[in-house]
Amino acid sequence: MKLITKRIPGVAVIILLLTVCTHAQHTSIQRQQSTVDQAAHNLTARLSSGPLETGATNVSTADADLVVSSGVVLPLTPQPVLKPTTMAAENSPSSRESRIWKTLLIAQHSAAAFDAWTTRRSIESGNGFERNILVRPFANSPAIYPALQLAPMAFDYLGHRLMRSRNRFFRNTWWIPQAASTTASLWCGSRNLRVADLKR
Repeated sequence: MKLITKRIPGVAVIILLLTVCTHAQHTSIQRQQSTVDQAAHNLTARLSSGPLETGATNVSTADADLVVSSGVVLPLTPQPVLKPTTMAAENSPSSRESRIWKTLLIAQHSAAAFDAWTTRRSIESGNGFERNILVRPFANSPAIYPALQLAPMAFDYLGHRLMRSRNRFFRNTWWIPQAASTTASLWCGSRNLRVADLKR
C-alpha cells in the first residue's frame, strides 16, 4: 500500500506532462492549419482577380509552398492558350518561292516532254537510239512520255522538301535540282533534233 501511495505523485506528474504536450501539439496544429487556410484564401483571391500575364506570377513562393504542402486543391482560372513556336512556321516557303517552284515545275515537265518527243523523232529517223538503259524499253513506244516524267516528279518533290529544310544552305539552293533537270532535258532534246536531221 505504501508502494502504491509513493508512486501516485509520479504517475500524476507523467499524466500532467502528457496532457500539456498533447494540448501544445494540438494548438500548434491549429495554428499551422489556420496559416495554411489564410495562405490558400489569399492565393485564391489573387488567382480569381484575373488572368495572369504570361511568364508572370502574383503568388509568393511562401504561399505556394504552404498550399502545396497542405494538399489544398484550388480553383483554376482559364489562361490564354498560346500556340507553340515551331520550326515549321519559320521554314514555310514564301509566296515568291512557291511561284518560282511552280514555274520550274511547269518548265521541267515541258522540257521532259520535249525530250521524249525528240527522242522518238530521232529513233524513227534511224539515226539515233536511246542511251539511257532505264528508258530504253519505252523508247520505241508512246510510253516514253510518262516514263520521262518520273525523274522530274522526283526533283519536284526534292525541291519542295529542300525549300522547307532547317538547313540554311538547302533552303537557299532548293531550286537547283529542278533547274538542272530542265537544262538537261532541253540539252538532250536539242541534241536529238540534230541527230534526227543528220543525213546519211
